[in-house]
Amino acid sequence: MVGLKRDIIVALPVVYLIFASHSHVDASNNFCATAVDKQLCENTVKGATNWEEAITEAIVKAIYQQANASTWGNPACEKPYRDTEENLVESLEIVGMTRQSDEDKSKGLKAKLPKALTSLEDCFKILKDLKQDASAEKRLMHGAEQAIGVCLAVNSFKSPAPSKPPSYSRKMK
Repeated sequence: MVGLKRDIIVALPVVYLIFASHSHVDASNNFCATAVDKQLCENTVKGATNWEEAITEAIVKAIYQQANASTWGNPACEKPYRDTEENLVESLEIVGMTRQSDEDKSKGLKAKLPKALTSLEDCFKILKDLKQDASAEKRLMHGAEQAIGVCLAVNSFKSPAPSKPPSYSRKMK
C-alpha cells in the first residue's frame, strides 16, 4: 500500500506536466476557434501565451497588410485606407491600455475592428461609383481583410458572453 501511494505521488506531477504542456497548445488553438482561415490565424498567433499577446500579434499583422495594400492601392481609395489604418492603430492602443481589464479592451475592439473592415469595403464603393474595375484592388486588399478577420476571431476568444440572451418574443395583448 505504501508503494502504491508513493507511485501515485510520483506520477501526479508527471501527469500534471503532460496536461499543462498540452493545454498550452490547445489554448493557442482556441484563439482561432471562430476564424474563417484557421491556419492563417494559428500562424499569426503562434507562440502567444495569452489573449493580449495573441490580439497584439494579430493587429500588428493587420496593420502591416493594410500598409501594403495602401502603398500599392488605387489613389481613389486613400481615405478608406487611412480610416482603416486609424482604426487598427486605435485598436492597438486599446490593447496597450494598462488600466483596463481584458474584457473592457475586448469591448473596445468590438467597436474598432469592424470599422476597420468596413473602411476597406468603402474603397469598393468608391471604385464602383467611379466606374473603375475593382478586381485588382480586391486582390490587393485580400491580405488586409484576412488579417482583420484574424483579429476579429482572436477578439471573440476574449469577448464576454452576453449576460442575458436577447428576447425575440412579443407580448400578446
